[in-house]
Amino acid sequence: MFSIRQLCILIILLTGTSAKKHRSVHVRPHRSCSDPPNLKEQLAEWMRESMEGASPDQVEDDWNPPVEEPPICERSPKAEGETTVMQRALCPWSTRVNFDDTREPKILSESFCLCRRSRGASGAFCLPITQEVPVLRRASCDPTSGHWQYIKSKETITIGCHSVLPRTQRATPLSKHYRLSQDLVL
Repeated sequence: MFSIRQLCILIILLTGTSAKKHRSVHVRPHRSCSDPPNLKEQLAEWMRESMEGASPDQVEDDWNPPVEEPPICERSPKAEGETTVMQRALCPWSTRVNFDDTREPKILSESFCLCRRSRGASGAFCLPITQEVPVLRRASCDPTSGHWQYIKSKETITIGCHSVLPRTQRATPLSKHYRLSQDLVL
């Protein structure tokens, strides 16, 4: 009457439709939430607060560059004539858009270093300069007002790249490693 293949297909179809019915019973309609009318003022206030105690820009020592470096990294910087900032830079960079729908502002412009080593003959490394930026993060929907609630947060973004010499450790005096001659007992 039914082949095994037809029976399997029938079971799969019945299971799929019963699962859909089962899921639809438990799904509650989500009340749509909107941004509060004073969201921009909240963000401006948080930015003012956070800038008062702003920490200086940070350098990220444990940074890994993009896997493949563009050709500009192999060329020496040029300073003559009508050159662009990128052509003169020891550590060229590019920018990208950082978009997050659950954050205000939703769009942040972010830089990234193109090269691992500084261009030229210095032997220095290119490292990103990062900064903490104040943002508001969407937390939950207030069922009474129908507005999203936001919490204050900070996000670290790269704002540029610069040339940094490798770290060196200062040598300790030899006297710290060897006994002094007057300490010798015969």
